[in-house]
Amino acid sequence: MVNENITFDGQYPIETRLIKSTSKRQITIPKSFFEFLALEEGVTFMAQLFNGGVILKPYKTEKESVRDQDRKRIIHQVICEGYSEEELIEELNYRLKKYDEFIVRKVQEFENGIAENNDSVGDEPEADSFNGLDIFFDKEAGTSSKES
Repeated sequence: MVNENITFDGQYPIETRLIKSTSKRQITIPKSFFEFLALEEGVTFMAQLFNGGVILKPYKTEKESVRDQDRKRIIHQVICEGYSEEELIEELNYRLKKYDEFIVRKVQEFENGIAENNDSVGDEPEADSFNGLDIFFDKEAGTSSKES
């Protein structure tokens, strides 16, 4: 047990451990610390240097939602298709509106499925047959342009 009582923001430590650095100046953070802070592999830490010590604090960036990622992909795809300025705006508005409608419809279908509490086997479509969002990214699907 380490007898040095260091405080941070007026708080005493929950757990204190000695950690050795490697020849490459790397350290291993104890598993119990990760578990307590509910951290995942690959987390980024902010390191702050003080006289006599370093404080590491998990740096949590806001993860981009799947919706935001999808919308960026739609926008990128439309831009790459080479529309004129007015056509670009019109096509983006159209595809983003269709995307939002698609998501609302899928959520409603999911909620209806839960409400029905259908436990029958074999009635559900196979995951491989789900076309999903491809229609918003693949012009060849025939449903991503205003002509369909």
